[in-house]
Amino acid sequence: MDQEPNGNEQGTEGAPATASDRLVADMLGLFNKYERETAAARAAKGDTNPYDLAPYEDVHGLTNEYEAARASKDPDALDQFLDNLAEDFHLDDVRALRTATAAVQAAMGRIALAARVKGMSPDQIAAETGYTASRITQFIREEKQRLATP
Repeated sequence: MDQEPNGNEQGTEGAPATASDRLVADMLGLFNKYERETAAARAAKGDTNPYDLAPYEDVHGLTNEYEAARASKDPDALDQFLDNLAEDFHLDDVRALRTATAAVQAAMGRIALAARVKGMSPDQIAAETGYTASRITQFIREEKQRLATP
């Protein structure tokens, strides 16, 4: 299957170069899982309200699979993973994921501040999100300024 460049720069050994790239990869998994669980819930129970499912759980699974493929000693593991991922997504899915990623990035100040209010340090938030602690601190400062502006 031919693949076109997506314009994203890659870091060493195929790792996403930025936190945004990692977030895109995570969001792809999230939406894939949501679609699977929604279909399964409707088929199994006739459930027309699948929102009680845990739609973010599969993001971690996708992340683990991606990282394992990148770290694999098999030189073809990453290509195989990416080929399988490409087969699962249609172009409209990619657009939806890119839009969702932009929404999460726009909400990052709110997310970081909420975690900080719950007692997490910027270092802890950074470790969980893939941002640097200084960027987390900046998100929090900007969110506090937004909230203080009438």
